[in-house]
Amino acid sequence: MKPSNLIELPSNRALVLNNVTCPYCGVVLDENNNTKEHVIGRRFVPKGSLNRCWNLIIRACERCNSHKSHLEDDISAITLSSKMWFGLNSQDDELTKEVTRKVKKSFSNKTGKPVLQSQEKITFEVPFAPGITFTFNMLSPPQIESERLYELARMQLMAFFYLITFNKETKRGGFWLEGFHPLSYAHHGDWGNFLHKSFMAAVFEWEPRWKSITADGFFRSIIRRHPDAECWSWAVEWNKNYRVIGFFGSRDAAQEIANCFDEPNMTTIKTGKNAHFRFRSDVKLSEEDDLLFVWNEKA
Repeated sequence: MKPSNLIELPSNRALVLNNVTCPYCGVVLDENNNTKEHVIGRRFVPKGSLNRCWNLIIRACERCNSHKSHLEDDISAITLSSKMWFGLNSQDDELTKEVTRKVKKSFSNKTGKPVLQSQEKITFEVPFAPGITFTFNMLSPPQIESERLYELARMQLMAFFYLITFNKETKRGGFWLEGFHPLSYAHHGDWGNFLHKSFMAAVFEWEPRWKSITADGFFRSIIRRHPDAECWSWAVEWNKNYRVIGFFGSRDAAQEIANCFDEPNMTTIKTGKNAHFRFRSDVKLSEEDDLLFVWNEKA
């Protein structure tokens, strides 16, 4: 059973929107700033994965189009290569070749180096007893700056919201009121963490207004409407490796929901007068518990 308000999408071709304002900044488009924009960047997902798959093509101003393209470059390389850093190699030889090429040619915005060379060494010292200190060295895979990660998610969601509110007569879409409230992001090995599971449970019964799975599963997105408030939940999944979740609209409604989320299960290493060291382990998500992109037929 499909929700009545869930927008219909073509499954094997792009949807072209002949809009007259930029979905990202709202500026009126003219011949000097009008550019073609693929909301799911063709180079953001694996090469060829969008062939005969759905995408949204819009008109956007040159400034926003360029900004989004810059965000997509290293975020694509890092999200595509995420499993490689954890020793989980792909069985797809062509995908492995593409990932290898991307991590060499795409530069991390955080380090200024190629993604391949952007692993980060973290060193911290933990006082154990008088005169005794433990030193820990950790090597992390390339990281995405959270503000850039949330900015790309925001732009993608703005385009989808613009589509579901699009007026064919005026050739304009809408913008959500109040703010954009990102909550968290996680790599594939931590999709079952306390925050993501609490979020899934909290919004599962909300009415789905948008859902897309495309690019051979390398791009997923969903928007659900709060039953009583001007608030929407959203989630995107990039390259089968990264998930980003949050809300837009009423901050009060979003905060009320977030206040009910479970607390993380943290392990304390050492607590002192001037230092506090805690950590938690990654939590995998089983397929049967994965409700993020599943709509409740009763919603």
